[in-house]
Amino acid sequence: MARRFGFRAVLGGLWLAMAGAAAGQAMVETGLSAARAATATAPAAGLGKSIQGLAGGLDKALQAEQPGSEAAPSPGAAAPAAKPPSPGEAKPAEAAKWEDPGAITAGLSYTELLRRFGPPSLEITGETGRTLTYSAKGGAFHVRVEDDRVASVRKPKS
Repeated sequence: MARRFGFRAVLGGLWLAMAGAAAGQAMVETGLSAARAATATAPAAGLGKSIQGLAGGLDKALQAEQPGSEAAPSPGAAAPAAKPPSPGEAKPAEAAKWEDPGAITAGLSYTELLRRFGPPSLEITGETGRTLTYSAKGGAFHVRVEDDRVASVRKPKS
């Protein structure tokens, strides 16, 4: 009988010692599972609002198409006439017409380059100068500007 009591005491002690470790492991695994769930669902967080907005926009468009709705203009209603600008108002600026980038030559000043050819499509500024990219029908022109002068022009291959 003493042997049974000793065996049970050892088993009970092991059980108590392992219960703490098992509880700790359960807490760690629960935390890891929660983290995995959070990172897996984060990209879909705004999905409900996006679908709701899409459905609302579709509903408005369909209501505007129905005859007799408030959003749809009546067939006999005329569009309001455009108001001519008064003499004191500024006229909208005309679209600037830039020269073809194929005419860029080495030695041209940076300010003259911008005046004649407009702003570049892409500009990268480095320690030694700037690299500008102008887009044209024939391709991209790469212009190297150093000391406010065009140092080189690389034209697209035809």
